[in-house]
Amino acid sequence: MSGVPDQPTIGLIHAVQPAIPPLREQLARDLPQVRVLHLLDEALIAEMERLGGITPALVRRMTTLVSLQQQAGARLVLLSCTVYSPYVEQVQAQSDVPVLAIDAVMVEQAVRAGQRLGVLATNPNGLRMQREMLARASQRLGKPVEIDAVLRQDAWEALSNGQAERHDAILVDEVAKLAERNDLVILAQASMARVAPRLPSNLPVPVLSSPSLAVEKVKEVLGL
Repeated sequence: MSGVPDQPTIGLIHAVQPAIPPLREQLARDLPQVRVLHLLDEALIAEMERLGGITPALVRRMTTLVSLQQQAGARLVLLSCTVYSPYVEQVQAQSDVPVLAIDAVMVEQAVRAGQRLGVLATNPNGLRMQREMLARASQRLGKPVEIDAVLRQDAWEALSNGQAERHDAILVDEVAKLAERNDLVILAQASMARVAPRLPSNLPVPVLSSPSLAVEKVKEVLGL
């Protein structure tokens, strides 16, 4: 027999392949009893770039993907692409299962914990949306924050070209610099979580990564 009776299922929707391994590893560690369905749709990013932004049609596309995950038995769907995080409420309004943004918990925790926030990204769209999410959280919580942002597209290019060690070395170096001048550091994209175990243990401030915090939220929502 395959599967486990009453085994809870969660669906993940990815726009880039490098976001999959960190989440697969995190879920295997924290929720080994859960059946996980990964759905990769690279058109979510390709079309956004072609069209110059996220259009209503792309929000509908994401909603369709959520529906497919629900039809496959998912009790909850997690969107791993930061670019779509600001649109999760629109997707949720058209979905029958909980829909979570990968970085929602991380963003709120960051705004609550610090005033000067270091944000490290490897993709300009991811950085732009992370800024937007932080601004929204700042306004909602009534707490002003300063954002010290660093974009290292060369790290993303290295990871995309199979140079994972170079990607990690670039990010470790930048995190150390950001940690010296901020209250905490945010790794803006799920694909960057792979670097977290490689960071020095003596950094002066916390470094937040979305997969671990998102999986904790999944456990909370599903009561696991």
